[in-house]
Amino acid sequence: MHSLHNAPRPFNLDKRSLIKICFKSMYNAVKDYPHRITVLGDRLSPDMQDFFRSYPVTLLNEELGNDKSLRRQMEIALESPEEEWIYFVEDDYLHTPEAFKWIDDFITNRSGYMSTKRLARQLRFIKLRIDDKPLIIHTPDYPDRYLPKYLRFSLIFISKYCHWRQITNTTFTFMMQGKTVQRYKEILLRSSIGADDGFLSRRLFAGLRLGKKALCVSPIPGVSTHMHEEVMTPFVNWEKIIKEIE
Repeated sequence: MHSLHNAPRPFNLDKRSLIKICFKSMYNAVKDYPHRITVLGDRLSPDMQDFFRSYPVTLLNEELGNDKSLRRQMEIALESPEEEWIYFVEDDYLHTPEAFKWIDDFITNRSGYMSTKRLARQLRFIKLRIDDKPLIIHTPDYPDRYLPKYLRFSLIFISKYCHWRQITNTTFTFMMQGKTVQRYKEILLRSSIGADDGFLSRRLFAGLRLGKKALCVSPIPGVSTHMHEEVMTPFVNWEKIIKEIE
């Protein structure tokens, strides 16, 4: 079965099975951390409603469509406390069991991982400060960003469990604080028109000159993957993860 953009789905998964497996992977990864989950469904079948209601989640099943779904999730996020971290995640992203362990470590120890004397000297040279910039986390590691035509200078940080690479483009799967949602709400809401992640990336994510934009990073290796064959996060045994969930 193929996706919306006609990219083959991996491991011969049909759409319904893929959504269930991806949700289970995220739930298993986050269940040991303080959290709450809101599932925003678009005209879900009774079977899918029963599936989600078997978990401790808030289920909203509305008639939306892709654009309205994105806008609706942004509106929900705008009601969150400023310091709370919000994870916007599409329904076809598979997660590793350690996903939120790595993310929690990076967020908790961000200042230590990003602040060194040598880095400070280099950042002064390129007129960049990162200690107080809004942080956005994109959980997969897309392989195309390593192709020659997409290569660019990026900041790299090392944490306890992995490396983190600065990136300048994402899909609509990312994590940020409530105050960051508030700060960039106009960009986020505008990007929902036509599901325009290109507009989102151009307006929201910075290169080596941050200015008023946000610092966006993704882990190496990634802790999630978009379940389309051409863009899956490399160097992770995703088939093994699926079998363990099944």
